[in-house]
Amino acid sequence: MGDDRLTDEWAACALGRSISHVEHVRIARVLVQRHGRVEARLRLVEGTRANCDSLNAADRFDEALTVLWSDRIADAIDERDADSFDAFLRLHPELANSDLLGPPAWKVDEPRPDELARRRRP
Repeated sequence: MGDDRLTDEWAACALGRSISHVEHVRIARVLVQRHGRVEARLRLVEGTRANCDSLNAADRFDEALTVLWSDRIADAIDERDADSFDAFLRLHPELANSDLLGPPAWKVDEPRPDELARRRRP
């Protein structure tokens, strides 16, 4: 699925599934290109909230982190955009790292996998 179609279906809450981190970066890039930094941030926040709600995952929405990512992606576009998302990601490979700006709030209180493993040992 192309970036524009992905963005349009996501904006309409029509995907019917959660999206990967990289898909979220793709969507944010399209929104910044279409609407500019400020409007893209608003659309990304509202759209992420709406998609989480539509998937009964409202607890997975982290507005502060969504704003940080929106601004980071807009900064990368300002620094250097590309003709395709793949080329953009080659210019800014750090954006593929979902932990780049820290974990979402809903993960902060979860035990780390190594901690869970220790708890399960007799």
